[in-house]
Amino acid sequence: NRTDTNDEIAKTFETIGFSRTVLGANVALIGAGWLFLGHEEGNKLMRTALVSLEAQLFTEGLAGLSKFVVGRARPDAGEGTQSYDPIDGFDKSFPSSHAARSFAVAAVFADTYPQPVPLLVYTGAALISLSRIHTNEHFSSDVLAGAALGFVIGKVLSWRHQHPDILPGWSILPFVPDARGGLGFTVDVRF
Repeated sequence: NRTDTNDEIAKTFETIGFSRTVLGANVALIGAGWLFLGHEEGNKLMRTALVSLEAQLFTEGLAGLSKFVVGRARPDAGEGTQSYDPIDGFDKSFPSSHAARSFAVAAVFADTYPQPVPLLVYTGAALISLSRIHTNEHFSSDVLAGAALGFVIGKVLSWRHQHPDILPGWSILPFVPDARGGLGFTVDVRF
């Protein structure tokens, strides 16, 4: 049922899931951890927020690349679920970047902190994801694919940072190649 209250709640969660909001939260948490670096919890918060930021950057890159390659039209275009125009811009529907980034960040924090943090972060990620369906920005399959993508990226990066001795000398970093935009990755192998 669509009501003004439901619409406002969905808009609020949609805003929380914007890239700039999540980026700001990650930077704020890194700063808060740095302020209390001498304490074990401050160090833990800063390390977790740094991994969360890394997960967000990887997710932004892979979700953006997927949108560009798949080219699925958004629901508000009125073209249905089977309308694809690959390699025609980044403002496409599949997968949901909101779902991907929120689940990537949630997975990192859920791996680091005990309950109730996992329950809270995954509930928040689910509400952010559902808000995109409610606001007619994504189909449910877009949100499901985005959530799966983000969850896997968050889990893999969290695991990688918990096991730095595996694949030593390997690093993969996201980057923006030039001022006009775009996304990329660098792979660094030292031997």
